[in-house]
Order: sequence, then C-alpha cells, then structure tokens
Amino acid sequence: MFATLTLSPAIDCTLRVEGALMPGDVHLVGSEIRTPGGKGINVAKMLAQNKCIVTAGGILGRCEIDLYRSFLDGAGIGHHFLNVDHPTRENIMVVDQAGAEMKFNRPGFPELAFDWEVLRNYSVNLVEDAEVVIICGSLPVRFPDDTYARLVKLFHETGKTVVLDASGPCLDPAVRERPEIIAPNRLEMAEIVGHTVEDEEAALSEMRRLAQNHLAVIMSDGAKGAYFASGTEVFHTPAPAVRAVDTTGAGDALLGQFCADFFGTAQRCLSKEVMARAVAAGATATEQHGTPAPDISRIEELARSVQEMSS
Repeated sequence: MFATLTLSPAIDCTLRVEGALMPGDVHLVGSEIRTPGGKGINVAKMLAQNKCIVTAGGILGRCEIDLYRSFLDGAGIGHHFLNVDHPTRENIMVVDQAGAEMKFNRPGFPELAFDWEVLRNYSVNLVEDAEVVIICGSLPVRFPDDTYARLVKLFHETGKTVVLDASGPCLDPAVRERPEIIAPNRLEMAEIVGHTVEDEEAALSEMRRLAQNHLAVIMSDGAKGAYFASGTEVFHTPAPAVRAVDTTGAGDALLGQFCADFFGTAQRCLSKEVMARAVAAGATATEQHGTPAPDISRIEELARSVQEMSS
C-alpha cells in the first residue's frame, strides 16, 4: 500500500486561449479546466490507475475538502488530510493554440504557522498502513527547510520505504536522510550536487554517485526522457514523440507509474519495461489538458515505442 504526502497541494487550473500568447495582448479564454492537484495527488492518480491501493494526504484548506473528496472518491483514491483554516492555492497554466505555455504557481499556505508536533502526529497516522510513503512538492511558506528531512527520518524510524520528489532549500537536507528513491529533474539535480549537469557525461557521473546512497535515482529531463540509476548502473530512456498540449503533472505521472511497477515486483530492480512505462506515462500526461490520470492503454502503446528506441 502507498501513501502520498503533499504539504502544499494546489488546484490545477488550465486556461486554453485563442491565438498566440503575446506579452501585452488581451487573450480570450476558450476553455478552462480545474482539477484537484498537487504533486502527491497527481502521483496518487497514477497509482490508482494501476489498481494500486493508495491514500493521498497532506494539508488541505477546509473550503476545498468537498472538491477533493468528490474527485478522489471517484478515482478510487483513499484520502486523509490535515485540514486548516487557510485556502488551498490555485496554480494557473495558460496554453495557446500552438502549445506555448506559461505557468503561474502561487506560494502554499503563506499564513500557516509550522507546528511539528501536529504535523508529526498527523503523518504517523497517515502512513500507519502504508509500506511506501511518497513525499512530494514544495513546502508551505513558513515551514522550515528541514521539514522533509524530519519526515524522512520519522518514516524510516517507523519502517517505511520513502520516495522523495521535492525542490528548493528543503531538497538537500531531505536527500541527506537517504530516502530510498529520489526523483529530481535536471535543475533539482544541480541543487543536490551543487553544480549544473548540462552534459550527459556529468549527468551519468552524478547519477552513479548518488545511487550509492539510494535504492534508485530518477532524473527527469522533459522531452528528452529520463535517466535512471541503481547501484552502479545508469540508463537513459528517451521519450516518445507526442503532441504535447500541457506539461503540468508530467513528472508526477512518470513517478507514479515508476512506483507502481518498481514496487509491484518482489525484486524491486530497474528493467527496460519499468523505465519505458515510466517515461511513457510522463509523455501521455502531456497529451491532455489539466491533470487527469493518463490512460493505461496509451501508456502501454507508447512504452512499446520507447523500448524499440532503447534497444
């Protein structure tokens, strides 16, 4: 069983505008999609699509409880949130007819004070029945940088396997607690290692070094695909060519699919199938507006083409 923890969820709002995005212009909105989101929520959607048992948790404003409950119930996702008297942020993605996009991410819960005892007790309760805990996304504004580090340590003390997908100042302290899986993108990888990893040789070297401290390391690389490392092995899996209309949640779909397949076998090792399906899930997510769960049949179709490219 999985549990996802999202301390700063968001309602994902995608606005599709007519014409081309141009600074200074007035853009007519042709359609709008609003979906309960946040990185851990999106990962949970992907796990549920794979028939995994998953509970989504984190901090949630009371005004958004009904919206999230209705959506998650419909998706077959369990949920247990720490409810607060502050609104959940809404992130905006604007996409034009040519696929150009602009993202506007609001800060999470800027007025919410940090209370470790409340968070600790809630988190222990959330993951009680879980084997794998997936910590995702940014922190609320007033939470200290070591929040995720504390949580990784807490979950390890209770015997849980931890997956981390975070960014910013909270990332490096949490990585030092050695979660079993880390999933940075290329920019976040630079935050961990202290320098840019622009070329493939540097990426392979850093992935190999990090993999000595983790069960697996995933570095997503947008339209180029993703790198996967475990032990001394590092692989690059190219992404299939798709018509991308919205990149929101693509990395979350990749991670969710990876976790479903990787933890779905007793061996828990990298394979061409696991890596291809993960990258295919990320690509499938870009083919749709908003952050609905990608279709499994489409993932399987694209995964076959990924394996052909990788062979």
